[in-house]
Amino acid sequence: KMQSFNYVMLFVVATTGPLVWQHIKEHKALSWMQISIALFQCINIMICLWEMSLFFHRKLIRSQYLSMKRKYEGKLPSPMFMFEHVSFLEALTLKHWAKVWSTYSLMDPSYSELNSFGFAIDCGNAFTAIIPSILLALSCTWDIMPAKTMGLVGIISNYQMLYGTVLYFFSYVINERWKGRPGLALVIASNGVWIAGPLLSMYACYIMLSTNSYAIVREGPSISL
Repeated sequence: KMQSFNYVMLFVVATTGPLVWQHIKEHKALSWMQISIALFQCINIMICLWEMSLFFHRKLIRSQYLSMKRKYEGKLPSPMFMFEHVSFLEALTLKHWAKVWSTYSLMDPSYSELNSFGFAIDCGNAFTAIIPSILLALSCTWDIMPAKTMGLVGIISNYQMLYGTVLYFFSYVINERWKGRPGLALVIASNGVWIAGPLLSMYACYIMLSTNSYAIVREGPSISL
Protein backbone atom coordinates (compact mmCIF):
# COMPACT_ATOMS: atom_id res chain seq x y z
CA LYS A 1 0.00 0.00 0.00
CA MET A 2 1.01 3.60 -0.62
CA GLN A 3 -0.34 7.01 0.23
CA SER A 4 -2.83 8.38 -2.28
CA PHE A 5 -0.43 11.27 -2.88
CA ASN A 6 2.22 8.82 -4.11
CA TYR A 7 -0.21 7.41 -6.68
CA VAL A 8 -0.87 10.96 -7.85
CA MET A 9 2.85 11.57 -8.30
CA LEU A 10 3.25 8.21 -10.02
CA PHE A 11 0.53 9.10 -12.55
CA VAL A 12 2.00 12.53 -13.27
CA VAL A 13 5.55 11.20 -13.71
CA ALA A 14 4.42 8.17 -15.75
CA THR A 15 2.52 10.38 -18.20
CA THR A 16 4.67 13.52 -18.38
CA GLY A 17 8.07 11.82 -18.21
CA PRO A 18 7.76 9.76 -21.41
CA LEU A 19 6.42 12.79 -23.30
CA VAL A 20 9.46 14.86 -22.31
CA TRP A 21 11.80 11.95 -23.08
CA GLN A 22 10.30 11.38 -26.54
CA HIS A 23 10.32 15.11 -27.25
CA ILE A 24 14.05 15.25 -26.62
CA LYS A 25 14.62 12.16 -28.80
CA GLU A 26 12.47 13.50 -31.64
CA HIS A 27 13.59 17.13 -31.67
CA LYS A 28 17.00 17.09 -29.94
CA ALA A 29 15.85 20.05 -27.85
CA LEU A 30 14.73 20.73 -24.30
CA SER A 31 11.63 22.90 -24.55
CA TRP A 32 10.44 24.41 -21.29
CA MET A 33 7.18 25.32 -22.99
CA GLN A 34 6.63 21.67 -23.96
CA ILE A 35 7.49 20.49 -20.45
CA SER A 36 5.15 23.02 -18.83
CA ILE A 37 2.22 22.32 -21.14
CA ALA A 38 2.67 18.54 -21.05
CA LEU A 39 2.84 18.64 -17.25
CA PHE A 40 -0.30 20.74 -16.89
CA GLN A 41 -2.29 18.80 -19.47
CA CYS A 42 -1.32 15.46 -17.89
CA ILE A 43 -2.39 16.77 -14.48
CA ASN A 44 -5.64 17.92 -16.06
CA ILE A 45 -6.21 14.45 -17.55
CA MET A 46 -5.93 13.05 -14.04
CA ILE A 47 -8.33 15.67 -12.71
CA CYS A 48 -10.79 14.83 -15.50
CA LEU A 49 -10.79 11.24 -14.22
CA TRP A 50 -11.44 12.53 -10.71
CA GLU A 51 -14.25 14.68 -12.06
CA MET A 52 -15.81 11.58 -13.58
CA SER A 53 -15.87 10.15 -10.07
CA LEU A 54 -17.67 13.34 -8.99
CA PHE A 55 -20.42 12.54 -11.49
CA PHE A 56 -20.67 8.77 -11.08
CA HIS A 57 -20.34 8.74 -7.28
CA ARG A 58 -22.22 11.92 -6.43
CA LYS A 59 -24.49 10.21 -3.87
CA LEU A 60 -21.50 8.62 -2.12
CA ILE A 61 -19.73 11.98 -2.04
CA ARG A 62 -22.74 13.62 -0.41
CA SER A 63 -22.93 10.86 2.19
CA GLN A 64 -19.19 10.97 2.96
CA TYR A 65 -19.26 14.75 3.25
CA LEU A 66 -22.14 14.80 5.73
CA SER A 67 -20.44 12.11 7.79
CA MET A 68 -17.10 13.97 7.86
CA LYS A 69 -18.83 17.28 8.59
CA ARG A 70 -20.36 15.81 11.74
CA LYS A 71 -17.12 14.05 12.72
CA TYR A 72 -14.62 16.87 12.23
CA GLU A 73 -16.84 19.85 13.17
CA GLY A 74 -15.34 22.57 10.95
CA LYS A 75 -11.86 21.06 10.65
CA LEU A 76 -10.09 19.05 7.98
CA PRO A 77 -9.44 15.36 8.66
CA SER A 78 -6.05 14.26 9.91
CA PRO A 79 -4.43 12.64 8.07
CA MET A 80 -5.82 14.28 4.97
CA PHE A 81 -7.22 12.00 2.26
CA MET A 82 -4.07 12.29 0.15
CA PHE A 83 -1.97 10.83 2.96
CA GLU A 84 -4.12 7.80 3.64
CA HIS A 85 -2.67 4.44 2.59
CA VAL A 86 -4.54 2.50 -0.11
CA SER A 87 -3.81 -0.52 -2.28
CA PHE A 88 -2.85 -0.24 -5.94
CA LEU A 89 -6.10 -1.88 -7.08
CA GLU A 90 -8.15 0.52 -4.96
CA ALA A 91 -6.25 3.47 -6.41
CA LEU A 92 -7.33 2.36 -9.89
CA THR A 93 -11.02 2.88 -9.07
CA LEU A 94 -13.02 6.06 -9.54
CA LYS A 95 -14.76 5.30 -6.26
CA HIS A 96 -11.56 5.82 -4.31
CA TRP A 97 -10.96 9.27 -5.81
CA ALA A 98 -14.52 10.33 -5.02
CA LYS A 99 -13.17 11.10 -1.55
CA VAL A 100 -11.27 14.00 -3.10
CA TRP A 101 -14.62 15.74 -3.50
CA SER A 102 -16.17 14.79 -0.18
CA THR A 103 -13.02 16.13 1.53
CA TYR A 104 -13.00 19.27 -0.64
CA SER A 105 -16.64 19.76 0.28
CA LEU A 106 -15.52 20.47 3.85
CA MET A 107 -13.91 23.59 2.38
CA ASP A 108 -16.67 24.27 -0.14
CA PRO A 109 -19.90 22.25 0.19
CA SER A 110 -20.98 23.13 -3.36
CA TYR A 111 -19.21 19.98 -4.59
CA SER A 112 -21.67 17.85 -2.68
CA GLU A 113 -24.68 19.84 -3.95
CA LEU A 114 -26.04 18.81 -7.34
CA ASN A 115 -27.56 22.24 -8.01
CA SER A 116 -24.28 24.15 -7.65
CA PHE A 117 -22.11 25.68 -10.37
CA GLY A 118 -18.99 23.96 -9.05
CA PHE A 119 -20.56 20.51 -9.39
CA ALA A 120 -21.90 21.23 -12.89
CA ILE A 121 -18.76 22.78 -14.37
CA ASP A 122 -16.45 20.06 -13.10
CA CYS A 123 -18.72 17.25 -14.25
CA GLY A 124 -18.81 18.93 -17.65
CA ASN A 125 -15.05 19.32 -17.76
CA ALA A 126 -14.62 15.63 -17.01
CA PHE A 127 -16.05 14.66 -20.39
CA THR A 128 -15.23 17.68 -22.57
CA ALA A 129 -11.66 18.53 -21.54
CA ILE A 130 -9.97 15.13 -21.38
CA ILE A 131 -9.62 14.48 -25.13
CA PRO A 132 -8.32 17.99 -25.99
CA SER A 133 -5.82 17.68 -23.12
CA ILE A 134 -4.57 14.35 -24.47
CA LEU A 135 -4.26 15.77 -27.99
CA LEU A 136 -2.40 18.90 -26.85
CA ALA A 137 0.01 16.94 -24.65
CA LEU A 138 0.84 14.63 -27.58
CA SER A 139 0.94 17.38 -30.21
CA CYS A 140 3.75 19.16 -28.40
CA THR A 141 5.94 16.29 -29.64
CA TRP A 142 4.20 14.70 -32.63
CA ASP A 143 2.33 16.20 -35.61
CA ILE A 144 -1.04 14.67 -34.80
CA MET A 145 -2.84 17.40 -36.73
CA PRO A 146 -1.94 20.72 -38.38
CA ALA A 147 -0.63 23.23 -35.84
CA LYS A 148 -3.37 25.69 -36.78
CA THR A 149 -6.06 23.12 -35.97
CA MET A 150 -4.44 22.12 -32.67
CA GLY A 151 -4.06 25.77 -31.77
CA LEU A 152 -7.76 26.40 -32.29
CA VAL A 153 -8.82 23.31 -30.34
CA GLY A 154 -6.39 24.16 -27.54
CA ILE A 155 -7.58 27.74 -27.23
CA ILE A 156 -11.23 26.68 -27.00
CA SER A 157 -10.57 23.91 -24.48
CA ASN A 158 -8.25 25.90 -22.24
CA TYR A 159 -10.48 28.96 -22.39
CA GLN A 160 -13.31 26.75 -21.14
CA MET A 161 -11.12 25.65 -18.20
CA LEU A 162 -10.02 29.21 -17.45
CA TYR A 163 -13.53 30.66 -17.69
CA GLY A 164 -14.99 27.90 -15.53
CA THR A 165 -12.32 28.38 -12.87
CA VAL A 166 -12.79 32.15 -12.73
CA LEU A 167 -16.58 31.81 -12.47
CA TYR A 168 -16.25 29.10 -9.81
CA PHE A 169 -13.87 31.24 -7.74
CA PHE A 170 -16.17 34.25 -8.16
CA SER A 171 -19.05 32.11 -6.86
CA TYR A 172 -16.88 30.90 -3.95
CA VAL A 173 -15.94 34.46 -2.97
CA ILE A 174 -19.29 36.20 -3.55
CA ASN A 175 -21.09 33.57 -1.48
CA GLU A 176 -18.41 33.82 1.25
CA ARG A 177 -18.00 30.06 1.42
CA TRP A 178 -14.69 30.41 3.25
CA LYS A 179 -16.44 31.76 6.35
CA GLY A 180 -16.48 29.19 9.13
CA ARG A 181 -14.69 26.63 6.99
CA PRO A 182 -11.06 25.50 6.76
CA GLY A 183 -8.75 25.39 3.75
CA LEU A 184 -8.97 28.86 2.18
CA ALA A 185 -5.29 28.76 1.15
CA LEU A 186 -5.74 25.31 -0.42
CA VAL A 187 -8.77 26.50 -2.42
CA ILE A 188 -6.83 29.53 -3.69
CA ALA A 189 -3.72 27.48 -4.58
CA SER A 190 -5.57 24.66 -6.34
CA ASN A 191 -7.66 27.04 -8.42
CA GLY A 192 -4.61 29.18 -9.18
CA VAL A 193 -3.12 26.23 -11.07
CA TRP A 194 -6.20 26.18 -13.32
CA ILE A 195 -5.73 29.85 -14.10
CA ALA A 196 -1.99 29.76 -14.80
CA GLY A 197 -2.06 26.45 -16.73
CA PRO A 198 -4.79 27.39 -19.20
CA LEU A 199 -3.32 30.88 -19.72
CA LEU A 200 0.08 29.43 -20.65
CA SER A 201 -1.54 26.80 -22.87
CA MET A 202 -3.72 29.41 -24.59
CA TYR A 203 -0.66 31.55 -25.29
CA ALA A 204 1.18 28.63 -26.92
CA CYS A 205 -1.94 27.62 -28.86
CA TYR A 206 -2.40 31.18 -30.11
CA ILE A 207 1.15 31.10 -31.51
CA MET A 208 0.42 27.72 -33.14
CA LEU A 209 -2.78 29.09 -34.66
CA SER A 210 -1.27 32.33 -35.94
CA THR A 211 1.90 30.75 -37.39
CA ASN A 212 0.58 27.28 -38.27
CA SER A 213 3.74 25.98 -36.62
CA TYR A 214 4.62 23.91 -33.54
CA ALA A 215 7.89 25.82 -33.07
CA ILE A 216 6.70 27.38 -29.80
CA VAL A 217 6.66 23.92 -28.17
CA ARG A 218 9.44 22.29 -30.17
CA GLU A 219 12.38 24.70 -29.97
CA GLY A 220 14.81 25.01 -27.07
CA PRO A 221 18.40 24.39 -25.99
CA SER A 222 19.98 21.53 -27.92
CA ILE A 223 20.21 18.24 -26.07
CA SER A 224 20.52 14.62 -27.12
CA LEU A 225 19.91 11.29 -25.43
